[in-house]
Amino acid sequence: MTYNLGAVGFGHWFNRLYAGLKESNEFKIAKVVGVSEVSRKIEKLREIGLAERDYYRVSDGALPESFYEGLDLVHISDPNEYHAQQTIDSLKHGKFTVTEKTWGVDREEFDRVAEFIKANDLESKAYLHLHYLHKQLTFGLEGLLEKYTKRYGKVRRVSATLFESASDEDMRRSGWLFSSRSGGLFMDTGIHLFEIIIAGAKADGTSINDVKQYAVKKEYGQENATGVDASISISGRFFKEGADGSIRIAKGAPAESRSARFYFDSGAYLDLSYLHSDIEYNSDKRGRWALCENGTVVESGDPKGPNNSEVFVGQIVDLCRGRNTGLTMREIDLLFGPQWQYQEMVGGVGISTSGKEVEAFVSKGVGLE
Repeated sequence: MTYNLGAVGFGHWFNRLYAGLKESNEFKIAKVVGVSEVSRKIEKLREIGLAERDYYRVSDGALPESFYEGLDLVHISDPNEYHAQQTIDSLKHGKFTVTEKTWGVDREEFDRVAEFIKANDLESKAYLHLHYLHKQLTFGLEGLLEKYTKRYGKVRRVSATLFESASDEDMRRSGWLFSSRSGGLFMDTGIHLFEIIIAGAKADGTSINDVKQYAVKKEYGQENATGVDASISISGRFFKEGADGSIRIAKGAPAESRSARFYFDSGAYLDLSYLHSDIEYNSDKRGRWALCENGTVVESGDPKGPNNSEVFVGQIVDLCRGRNTGLTMREIDLLFGPQWQYQEMVGGVGISTSGKEVEAFVSKGVGLE
């Protein structure tokens, strides 16, 4: 059976979806929603086998009734501020609904969607897409920690960094990407590091203790943070009592980093080096892990397997066949708890524009201190 898919959002995240979808015979992209005039999208529509009539231009997030006609599945990846209503609307139309990153920009919106899903017994139709869950390094982390905590003691500290360099796309999106109406940088990027710690390392609880904010890329604007340093507490079967960590994220950073370091009680540590998804889509590389003693690599590995988009598409197939293999509601609550903590704490936290402070923040992130 081929499932008809309607894509809400025709940019960054559509491209990530399409990377895995284009080789699949299970889905047909039937309709697309975007914000630009169709004249600017004709070439891209033709590339995916669509015509002008298959494109819906929407400026306020409200999807027309005609969009849903003939669809089996809706993929939502437009700005976060529209996700709550679009997710509920799609589910009301009886569609399998995949929402990228978040159901809402704050706790109230998010909980409204979650309660709607539970009240209407729609857990089998609603899927929340968080792509670091599908990376091979994240899949393999539990096994590595099972092995190395026996040898080196439990994890006492985690340092995780996700720095992205400046891009024209982020500059174009900066007006809404970093603002609270889309959930801000911490939701856009920080959630991925919690995916590694909670889903990968099987932490059963995380809590934010302190937050610092930075204007890393001033050209993106200085009224919203483009860099965040969050100190956290962590608990779980692989973690020592009192374990802590640092979550550092930035866009427009002078150096890219997608890494996590797990410090064991003995002093040894495990490094995970993730790759930009575009590299994964065009190669068989899936990142690298390394176990270090006294700063020297003693064991390492390069995981193999499908890339995160291919894993994602496989899970969408499961969803449409009546077997939702995505996150449970409990797992979703665990992942998003720190988001709501951050939003409650950050109101009184200023944004540092000091060059020296930004430089120190970047240095600590890159060094996984």
